[in-house]
This record gives sequence, C-alpha cells and structure tokens, in this order.
Amino acid sequence: MMNRTIRIILAAILAAIVAFPILYAFSMSFFSIIDFTDSYAHFLPSTLSLRNYVLALSHRNFPRYIFNSVMTSTLLSVLRIMITIPAAFAFSHLEFKRRKMLLGVMISTLFIPSDALLYENYSTVAALGLLDTYAAIILPSIFSASSLLMLYGAFSSGSRYVYDAARIDGSGDIRYMAEILTPLSGPFITTILMQSFITSFNSYLWPLIVTSRDSMRTVQIGLAMLGFAEEGERGAEFAAVMIITIPFLVLLAAGRRTIMKALVNPKED
Repeated sequence: MMNRTIRIILAAILAAIVAFPILYAFSMSFFSIIDFTDSYAHFLPSTLSLRNYVLALSHRNFPRYIFNSVMTSTLLSVLRIMITIPAAFAFSHLEFKRRKMLLGVMISTLFIPSDALLYENYSTVAALGLLDTYAAIILPSIFSASSLLMLYGAFSSGSRYVYDAARIDGSGDIRYMAEILTPLSGPFITTILMQSFITSFNSYLWPLIVTSRDSMRTVQIGLAMLGFAEEGERGAEFAAVMIITIPFLVLLAAGRRTIMKALVNPKED
C-alpha cells in the first residue's frame, strides 16, 4: 500500500512538472499587454478576455498555416504507413535473395544525419519542379528506417503458422496484411502514425527551404511571420501557440485509446 501511494505521489509530481509550462502558456495566452510589462511576474491574467485568440485567428495567413501543417502531416503519416507495412511484411514473411543485406542497408540509413541530405534533396525537388508544393514538403520524409525497423520487429514476432494457415485458406498477401497482420500490430501502427504526424508538424528547416510563398508556409514557420512579437502582442503570440497544440491533443487522445484498447483486449483487434 505504501509503495503504491509513493508511486502515485511521484507520478503526480512528474505530471505537474510536465504540465506546468503548458498551463502557464495557456494562462499567458489571456494576458494583456500590461500583464507582460508589469514589474512583477503574473501567473494568472488580470482580466479574462478572448482578444488574443481573436487576433491570432483573424490574421489573414494563420488559418492557412495551420491547414498546410495538418494537411502535410496527415498525408505524410498515411503515405509512410502505406509504404512501411508492405516493406516490413516482405522482409519478415517473404524469402528472396539478399533479403537480409537489403534490410541492413535500409536500416543503416538511420546513421545518416538528415541535415547531410538537405542539398541533394533540395536539388532533386527543384529539378522536378516541385518547389512550393505539398509534394516538396512530404516526399523526402516518406520513408523512415525507424518505422520499418519497428514494424519488422512486430511482424517477425508473430507465428509463421498463422501466415501459412492463411495461405492454405486461400488468403493472398494483401488480404493477409489488411485483415490479420495490420490489426494484430495496431499499437505499433498507431505509434508510427502519431510519431510521423508530430515530427512532420514540428518540422521547420525543410519546409522553410522548399517554400517561399506565404500560402505554402507551415505553421512552425508562420509563427515567426505573424509579427505579434514586433507589435508587442505577446498574448496573441501565446494564443497562436496554444491553438496549434489542439491537433496534438486530439491525436494523443485518439491514439491513447487505440493503443490501450489493443493492449488490454488484443484479441478484439
């Protein structure tokens, strides 16, 4: 009983430490200009007003920045999982020449820093005429060696007899992946989707390089282009930051339910 109480207390302390910056940023999103310029620090706004959120949402480009980030992150996540599932299935279930060597080569790309490929990726995208498009933002990041490694481990841990039985029953590889393998690997696939979305949403350098028009900028770049800091509207800046956390909260809530359901009731998946 004592150990359980200690664990609960420690978990509460850690949760408070993690949540404090988010809660304080949320509080600052309601601050007035006076609250930021006072000689003493404020933890709560002197008055509650939605003015900062109105300013953020009324900026002509801010909704477009959010749309671009959500669109590119969603497309990247879906395309990555559509490529990774067949690739992991092939390496874990099929037999072909130099399978292990090819897998090792693909996994070895984990050791290549992404910044080392910036010039080559940019040159390729520019040569294809894809600058200032969603394709330019998405294409270089579709393949992920870490996602492949994760799904390869998940698929390899399953019984080979299940695949053989499915083949005997007349199930093709695509049907086996869609109806058996993918549901059994639900937590791993959900994790990859969440990780891909969050990484893409937070990406700054690559979208900055391949886009130049305001209509194609993502929200991470757009935050610095809103001009609220230069105008002294710090509250509106924090309001914009809180608005872009909404997709993360929705994604984490949905992903948590999916993962917990798969872990607690794996047979239902």
